[in-house]
Amino acid sequence: MNISSTINLQSPLISQNQNKNQKNMMQPKMNRITESPVKVSISNEGLERSSSLQQNKEETYESMMQRREMLKKTRVMSYGYDLSMKAVEFNDAASENGAKTLSVTDRANGYISAYASMYDEIVRGYENGTREIYVEDEFGMHRLTKEEELKALEEAYKREVDDFVTMEKANEQAYAIVSQEMIKIASVSARSGVAVSEANDSKAMEQHKVPENLNGKMLSAADIFKQNYAAFNPDTDSLSQVLSRVKIS
Repeated sequence: MNISSTINLQSPLISQNQNKNQKNMMQPKMNRITESPVKVSISNEGLERSSSLQQNKEETYESMMQRREMLKKTRVMSYGYDLSMKAVEFNDAASENGAKTLSVTDRANGYISAYASMYDEIVRGYENGTREIYVEDEFGMHRLTKEEELKALEEAYKREVDDFVTMEKANEQAYAIVSQEMIKIASVSARSGVAVSEANDSKAMEQHKVPENLNGKMLSAADIFKQNYAAFNPDTDSLSQVLSRVKIS
């Protein structure tokens, strides 16, 4: 479903199929015409069939109205996209809107916070009965369950982690190449008597450094979060307290 918060997982556009009732016309064959009137009686089976057809008409209308209500609650879920957008929000807040430079580890924690936030949103929504999401699959209109959403969220998180780590490793390699060129320029400048500071360059290298086994650490953090969330009490605990025990340091 890239399931799918409405949530990488691209859900298809929702289309509405209208039910059409078909009426079969039956005409008895007359082998011969008589002058005497023909008395026709309807069997009990026929009466029941007639009543059933009338009920089916009413059910079809009710079904149509139910479909109309479900369409209002239908969402195109893209959990991967929602995760990445929430991670951006968390990282913007952590960097004070760009005033501070975040390390790769800091940005990874942004994804962990995004996952935890969406996980909590899904669980709470089903617990208090406010979350009702429909999607259309090969079987028709389908109401998502909490388990389906959490599974879709987990699968999307794994894909986002893979993409994030791949991107950060590429950035690290690119920065290393640029740094080598900067070192050459600095060497020429030093021979020319120009003072060059290496402190800023060293700090920047550290910020671009991808921690060893970052992928595994991010997935492990999500598993630890779920274990801690099982004992989470919203009346006495806060989500930030749970996250403080699982973030990568």
